[in-house]
Amino acid sequence: MRSDDARPRVPLPALVLLGILLLLAPVAFATGPSDKSAPPPPGPPLAQIVRDAGCRLTEFEDSMNTNPPVTGDFVERARAADGSYAGRRPPSLQATLHAMFHGRVLFQYRPGIADDDLRALDRLTRQDLDNVLLFENQTGMKAAVAATAYLSVMTCPRVDARVLSALDAFRERRRAFGQSF
Repeated sequence: MRSDDARPRVPLPALVLLGILLLLAPVAFATGPSDKSAPPPPGPPLAQIVRDAGCRLTEFEDSMNTNPPVTGDFVERARAADGSYAGRRPPSLQATLHAMFHGRVLFQYRPGIADDDLRALDRLTRQDLDNVLLFENQTGMKAAVAATAYLSVMTCPRVDARVLSALDAFRERRRAFGQSF
């Protein structure tokens, strides 16, 4: 008896089936459903919400030289915790840029904003503090209030119910919009 006769043999139909599966698997994978893209959020597009609130949305333009900034240089060690800095010393510009690069949404208000408006912004921020900072702007922005995320800025001339709703929509749709590093 030869030694190769002692090994179990794979039946030919099983080998043919395995070959077919190996050929078809990449095709099925490429054409099958993908979980890579999240479904669009319910409701109107962010641009429409912003426009209806009387605000302005700027996204993904070349150079993106905006005030407040939506990109720029930062120091890795400069960090800011999520939350409201309303009425307190704001984090440094480098710390807020660093936070934005990590996917945080920044709500900023112009110095001297009315107390009622500041309280409304603080309440909105505290409703969902995850990856959100609220602070006094340090770049001399002209808008009364702004929301920024990496390469995305919404500026508004006032604080009212529609603007607060637009800020909330911006937060929901631009959170985790950073560079993922």
